[in-house]
Amino acid sequence: MFLSAHGKEAMAGSSNSRKGKSVVEGNKTVKEILFKDELQLEFILNVGIVKDSELSMPYRTKLSNDKWNLFLPVQGFEDILLGFLKEGEDVREAISVTVYDKGGHEFDMMLKKWVKDSNHYYVLNRGWFSFCDQQCLGENDLVALRTFRHAKSDMLSFVVTFKRMR
Repeated sequence: MFLSAHGKEAMAGSSNSRKGKSVVEGNKTVKEILFKDELQLEFILNVGIVKDSELSMPYRTKLSNDKWNLFLPVQGFEDILLGFLKEGEDVREAISVTVYDKGGHEFDMMLKKWVKDSNHYYVLNRGWFSFCDQQCLGENDLVALRTFRHAKSDMLSFVVTFKRMR
């Protein structure tokens, strides 16, 4: 499933590969974030940077105390990511991505697959600190990532919305 430019859910083939999973499902806060996400995404969708109006469902996670890296567990996030990767893009070697905040500001980052303490993660870095700093984000804040391809550059991109929990 993905969101069309009009904010309505649509099917992307018969695959669930773009369906986001919440790490805090059932929590009232998640429902509030989802509603606020939709309002915050209006700018991104109206500007026309989302290729073919295909924007993934959100993948939500809680921030750790590491402001240099956003760790995204393979389980759950990979299902979304694989629906948007192109042949030849190897996240084990790291790929350049663009991350947008809710106002459409761009942040250049790297996405790489890491192994940390025998756990596998996708990691957004080389720009994540700047994003957190400018958005005043910290430990335990909730973020929601939506994946898409940029309409003009065809670059893998993310839009990140958030809720401060302090």
